[in-house]
Order: sequence, then structure tokens, then C-alpha cells
Amino acid sequence: MLTRRQVLKRGAIGAAGLATAGTFDAVGALAANPAAKRLKPYLDRMPPLLDNLIDATSARGATYDVTAALVKRKVHSQLPAAHFFGYLRAGGPGINDPVASYIGPAFVAKRNVGFKVRYHNHLAPGDYRKVFATRGARGASYLQFPPHPEVRILTHLHGGFVAGKDDGNPYVHYDAVPPGRVQTVTYPNEQQAALLWYHDHYLGDTRMNVVAGLAGGFLVRDRDDTGNGSFGLPHNAPGGGLYELPLAIQDRQWNADGSLRYPIDPRTDNGPWIGEYFGDTMLVNGKVWPFLVVDPCLYRFRILNGCNARILNLSIPGAKISVIGSEGGFLPRPASAKAIVMAPAERYDVIVDFAAVAGKTTHMKNHAPAEPVSTPAPPLIPVMQFRVNAKIIGGGHRRWPGDLPAFSGDLRAQHGPPKLSGGTVPGRTIALNEVGAETRNWKLNLNANPFGGRENTFRETLQHNAVEDWYFVNTTSDTHPMHTHLFSFQVMGRYNYDAEGLLAAMGGANGVGQVPVTKLKKYLRSSLLPHGPEESGFKDTVKANADQITVVRARYRLPSTALNADGSVRGGEQRYVHHCHIVEHEDNDMMERFAVVDHAPAPPQ
Repeated sequence: MLTRRQVLKRGAIGAAGLATAGTFDAVGALAANPAAKRLKPYLDRMPPLLDNLIDATSARGATYDVTAALVKRKVHSQLPAAHFFGYLRAGGPGINDPVASYIGPAFVAKRNVGFKVRYHNHLAPGDYRKVFATRGARGASYLQFPPHPEVRILTHLHGGFVAGKDDGNPYVHYDAVPPGRVQTVTYPNEQQAALLWYHDHYLGDTRMNVVAGLAGGFLVRDRDDTGNGSFGLPHNAPGGGLYELPLAIQDRQWNADGSLRYPIDPRTDNGPWIGEYFGDTMLVNGKVWPFLVVDPCLYRFRILNGCNARILNLSIPGAKISVIGSEGGFLPRPASAKAIVMAPAERYDVIVDFAAVAGKTTHMKNHAPAEPVSTPAPPLIPVMQFRVNAKIIGGGHRRWPGDLPAFSGDLRAQHGPPKLSGGTVPGRTIALNEVGAETRNWKLNLNANPFGGRENTFRETLQHNAVEDWYFVNTTSDTHPMHTHLFSFQVMGRYNYDAEGLLAAMGGANGVGQVPVTKLKKYLRSSLLPHGPEESGFKDTVKANADQITVVRARYRLPSTALNADGSVRGGEQRYVHHCHIVEHEDNDMMERFAVVDHAPAPPQ
């Protein structure tokens, strides 16, 4: 087995993995893209996204309609309006509304107030070509799509605590939703307050549908986080300033005509496919390098890394940053941070204090993350600009007592250390593999099992309401953001380990398979390293770094919509997936099925 680790040992492979500038339209040739070089930063105001909301907090059992359609939007003043895929709602921005963001409407939900959503697919067979192969685009990018000629969709509520049939995953809906059809889902919202998001999950083309624009926010409120200043947190007052704002950060490339640029590699057998997509401009809330006018006081930013593959390392010089929450809700206590490292799909809830830069201008910047995070992403530093007023004009406040709700459900305290550190919690290994690096057939998988087609029946089987540790064994040279559907987890920590030794001893034609947890012990090169303070809460996406084994702990509980009246699992099992959230990796088989059942065999120990 040839791995990228063995070929280059963290050498410069280029941002596309297989890309070679001059041979084809390579991601690595960022500086050669004239569309990005001529764009002036900080010309456009950041869209707040708060003018495009679906308030679902009070009408229990209501049904809301959202339509996926071809839309026309303008992402920068110096670029023409171009086509995107967008989620639309009645009363929101229309199909041809260049001023609006391409990001879909944000749901505002309330804990235990469930509702239904109907996602209508109004995308036409030729719409891929309109988005990716407009005049001026290099290469026939639309050739990248899977067997169906039309644009199919499958909407997944990322972080949603939902039944398998409502999850929007390819284990349940392998063929997705063709044009003219509707995906109907139920969201019970039986989870604490947190920022979720919904996006496309069409098997084999998640990367293209998400890059094209199919994403939107989903905010859950509860009695601890009402949005009205609970615990003294910054909030939006009617008629006053906006002090709680989403920041959806994405990187993209553009053609001269304003259309999306997604490179291809015709040399691959499983494509034309590129290893990772990295943009040469940064967008916040759907605008390239925007600015935001703020008061010299406290803001609450709900930050999402919505990039396909880029790991962000965000800082705001002069401002004080405190992390108060992650994907599963509030942390046990605030965590002070000079910078925030976020892999794709990670979310952080942060308090930013602009008091020290009153009357000045500062910026959000992105720098390459430090080790042990490892990524082939080329540099892209500017993100957005903050223009700070000299005084508070919108009703914001300067002080916050630093209180958060009591932290509940702590699995670390309840069950002790991982098995490799002397504990007794059952665990299973998830090996992260890449096969045939730098060849025509470079592929990725989990546990030596590519997700594959319908005929692949391999899956993990989990027991409802059981607690278990997962050991993400990264045999590759890059950091992978590992995302679990259905359940959130707590990060237990990470071990340094001998990846080369494990590969030599246990690697096969498809990489390392699932091995008993105890067999990892001989390869450990450290004791359990503590998680970062920003990882102290519940998460649904974790950075699995190279040369490390990342351990997470979860309880595999199901929502009421997945259970019978007697508490047993409806239908005998509920089906989900887990995967790398670098969406090019997910599309290239770094994904695995799992089912939750009433009684499951213990994983090999």
C-alpha cells in the first residue's frame, strides 16, 4: 500500500493533491487566477443573515417549505452576478436577487418544539453546467458528477438529533432526491441550545452541491439560551444594535465572469477528482472579504467553518476572545483564546470584546494552524474587516459576568479514563486510510472499507443508550475533521503513536482495518494528551491529527421519533453515517455506515 505519508512525508503536494499546474486546471495555481487577484477587499458589507429567518419557535408540529433552486447572486462589487444553488423560502430573497446572500434561510428552533420541513428539488438537469461551466471557465467541471444526469439533493441537518429517515444521509437515501421530488423530514429538536446547520449530503457530489451554495443555518434555543440576554450574554435588541451574529466562513475560487471555479483532474480513475478544494478568496455570510461596523463592546459570534477542506486559524488583533460553546452547546466554563482553530464543519460560540480598538479598524485573519494540526492548504490570510465605532451607539454592553449554564451529562466524570489509560469503557477503532497516493486511483476509506455502493453491507452496530469510546487512528499525513451523525461526543484526548509501525504491521491493500483497541497499546508514544479547553463541551466534529489517536466518548441515544412507545428502537434499527468532513474525502469513500439497535455485540477489545 502506498500512502501520501510514505510518498512525501508532509512534502508540498499542492493544494489539489494530484494537481500539477500547466497540465490541467490545478487548485495549487492560486496566484495564477486573475479573478481573485483583481478583487479589492472590504468593499462589501457583511450580510447579517438575520433578515432571512424561519421562526419555528412556537408552532409545534408546523410544516415549512424550503426549495433548492438555481439563483443569481453577486458575491463582490467587482464581480458580475452569477449562478449558484440556493435554498429559498416564501417571503425571502428571490431567484434573481443579486444583493442577497446565496446562503439559505436560517431556522430558529426551540427545544422540544418539533416541526416538519419539506425540501423541494427545483434544480434542473443543466444547472450544474450553468454554475460551473459558464463562459470563461476552464475545463468541463460538470463532468465530475455521479451517474444521474440531473441535479439530485439530500439535505442533512448537521448536528441534528433526529431519526435515521430524517437525517438526510446516503445509508437511508442512497439515490437522494431527483428534480421535482420532495424530501420531507421531522426535526423534534430534543437537544440543548446550539448552532447547527443544514447542507447537502448527496452521495458522490456533496462537494459540488455545497460549493455551489446549498447550506443554511439552524439555531436551537432553550430556557438557558433564549437569545434575550440570558446570563448577560450579548443579544439583539429590537430596534437596537445586532450583537449576536452568525459568521459562516467559506473559501471559493472565481472565474472572470463571476462564476464558481472548481478545478478538475482528468488523470484520475475515480473523478475527474481532486483531493481537496481550496479557494483563493474568503467569504463571510456569502460575501467576499466583507466589512462589518461594530461598537466598542461585546459581541457574540456564532462561527461556522463552512469550507470544503480548509482548516482555519482565526484571530482578531486587538480584540479579546472567549470561547463559550461548541457544536453541542455551552462549554463547562469560558475559554480564553488568542486564536481559534476550526476544521470544516466545526462551530464555535465566541464572545469578542472590541473595547480596546474603539475608533479603529481591525481584521479577522487566518493563518496556518500550528502542529499537531496538519493541512496542505495554501495560505489565505484575509477574512474580513471590522470598523469599530468610537463609542457605543446601538445599546450594547461592555461587561459580561462570565457565567454559563450548569454543564450536564459529563461522560468524562461519570465513566473515567479511556481503556488505553486504564479505564473500562468499551471502545472501537476507526482507522483513517488513504490508498494509492499520487496515483490515478488515489482513494480514502475508514477501517479499510470504502463506503462503496449498495452492495457494501459493512457497518458499525451500536447499542441504544450505551456509552462507548471511539479511537480515530489516523494513518495519513493530514488532519481529518471526523463527523458523527446522530450523536455528539466529548473529546477525551489524544495519544501520539507510531503510525509507520502500525501501517507496516497491520496495513493491507486497503489500509488498516478495524483492530481491537488493546492492540494499539504497543504503538503508543505518549500518555493521553489533554484536549484543548475549547473542546471541553460536546462536539459532533473533531480534528483527528496525523501521528495521533484521537479518543471521543458518546452515549448512543435516540430521539423520540426513532423509538416505539415502549422505548424500543423503531423498525429494529436506525441508520446513519459518520465520515471525514473534508467533503472531497467524504465523496471519495472516507465514510462508514452505522446502525443503532436495541442490543448490539460489544466491539472487539
